[in-house]
Amino acid sequence: MIRTWLNKYFAVIKVTWVQTLEYRANALVGIFAILSGLLIEYVLWKRIFLTRNVEIINGFTFDQLIVYIFFALMVGQLKSSWINSFEMIESIRLGELNKYLIRPISFFFYNLSLFIGYNSLYFICYGTMSIAFPFLFPGLAFQTIYSIIGFITFLILSIFISYGIYFMMICTAFWFGEARSLLVAYNLANIVLSGQLIPLKMFPEKLLNVIEYTPIPYLVDIPVRFALGYIDPTLFFEKLQHGITWAIIITIIGHIIYSFGIKRYEGFGG
Repeated sequence: MIRTWLNKYFAVIKVTWVQTLEYRANALVGIFAILSGLLIEYVLWKRIFLTRNVEIINGFTFDQLIVYIFFALMVGQLKSSWINSFEMIESIRLGELNKYLIRPISFFFYNLSLFIGYNSLYFICYGTMSIAFPFLFPGLAFQTIYSIIGFITFLILSIFISYGIYFMMICTAFWFGEARSLLVAYNLANIVLSGQLIPLKMFPEKLLNVIEYTPIPYLVDIPVRFALGYIDPTLFFEKLQHGITWAIIITIIGHIIYSFGIKRYEGFGG
């Protein structure tokens, strides 16, 4: 039963791999976006450090901060599924959701498989860059096996939680004709609040206390801090337990919203 379920969705991933390999330029553009963004951050923070004439800001040296931002941009790219989300919203608006209702396939897991398949080239490219990173910049990332395992584990969790949040917002399309604006607003807020531009450690304490009680740290900050060795190894299972709990809660809420939405779904659009 489980094997059949896995084979079904892995087949979807394999098909999207073939499609993705036809558009290899997308991965190159994505890498260019990461490197250009890192260059901008480098210039800005270099000027800040020089202007303030300091070597450490909020516990980060300049090199540590740039490495953090590099990994944050990379994780942010890997967990982003807004393009796939727009397609899911269109399938609800235009009545294309019917094909999921008449076949033994889950709207949630089918599109998760598409997301993984579409981003396969990014996984390969950024995975190669991550492997090479300790050799190019020794002592700044992946210093122990623990940091490698922690990064991979929480990166997978980050991707799933991020997709689950997108899924909840996508399901609002059952009630609102134009749900894409909600996704755009979320993306803008997520870039700032998840630590993709600056580490969460630099946020005001009151705001940080609020963020800590949400799944936001698991989207970027925690995977990156594991990669850089900033989280004590003894906290691995505690963080993992909290992350899995958030993943389960978000998935359940998403499916509840979907179940209510499907009851008012009319099966046609325009």
